[in-house]
Amino acid sequence: MPLRIVYVSTLEQHVTEAELAALVDKAAAFNTSHGITGILAVEDRRVCQILEGPDAAVDALFASIKRDDRHAGIVELVRHGIDATTFDDWGMVRRGMLDIVVAAYAA
Repeated sequence: MPLRIVYVSTLEQHVTEAELAALVDKAAAFNTSHGITGILAVEDRRVCQILEGPDAAVDALFASIKRDDRHAGIVELVRHGIDATTFDDWGMVRRGMLDIVVAAYAA
């Protein structure tokens, strides 16, 4: 059964917009190759992300995110099994905060 994790964090001050854009591109490729899909929203320095996919892969990715020095104050909001992923065609995309809030609680 696929796993969904929703978390929030705060980006550290040293993270630039260019670094963030590159990270999203890199994450999209990595996630696609590991069967993970997701959506990311960043507003000012606040981050909200939804990760979905095989439970072991999503757990490993989230563990990596928790060790990433670009994030601070990571709070896991949701963790549960899902019948199917919501973002099948997206390894990772960036959307507005309102879009991700709706996506996080609609499914």
